[in-house]
Amino acid sequence: MILKLKLGNLRNPEHLQFMTDGCKLFLKHNLEAGELSSSYEELNGQVKLEENAMAIERANEKIGEKNRADTYRDKMHSKLFNHLKTILYDEEDPKYDAAQRVMKTVKSAGNPTNLAENAESAMITSLGNKLEPYRADLEAAGAQEHLDKLLEANRRFMALEAECRQLVSTKSPSMATVRKQTDVVYHRIIGAINTFIGLRNKDIYKELVSDMNVLVEKYDRLLSQRKNSSSSKNNNNSDDAQPENE
Repeated sequence: MILKLKLGNLRNPEHLQFMTDGCKLFLKHNLEAGELSSSYEELNGQVKLEENAMAIERANEKIGEKNRADTYRDKMHSKLFNHLKTILYDEEDPKYDAAQRVMKTVKSAGNPTNLAENAESAMITSLGNKLEPYRADLEAAGAQEHLDKLLEANRRFMALEAECRQLVSTKSPSMATVRKQTDVVYHRIIGAINTFIGLRNKDIYKELVSDMNVLVEKYDRLLSQRKNSSSSKNNNNSDDAQPENE
């Protein structure tokens, strides 16, 4: 008999990997192909849907990372601008002339935070190029480090934006929805195989059952270890709690 596994306790990447490996085993042994081939193919299709759903989850995480990177580069531009502005309050500051020359270029470029994301990327890149001849002034004004951070933040944002664009091109139902459908197909297959074992020659199922149970036991151990780790952590937290004063 193929052992049961609490599929609902698997995390999404674990569920996808388990179904991927299980599907490979079913297709490798291809037992009862006449009756189960359509279910094997359906499970294979569900695995592909889970892969797409996981890609969308990663895209959502990546979009959040991209948005944080966008906010950070805005802050780095403000940091550069305000650093120069602070110097320009004091005409006797020895850094005044250098800061004034740099600020003139920064102001002429405009405020990138008022632009769309891609336009802001282009504008900050252009600003870096325009300030290249003013490297000595930037160093004298103590602003080179701020510009370097701004340009690096801009490069990071553009890389993340490109990743997001690629990931969101994938369309799929949510992982939760796909998982439920996958579980139905999987249970249908193992239910049928376990029934066949009781009715027919058990020897022809021996290798498949052995391979599948090795896989099931691998993930069952993972779930047990996680449960024990969680219980141990909760017990430690309970021991650390301070007793109330009487």
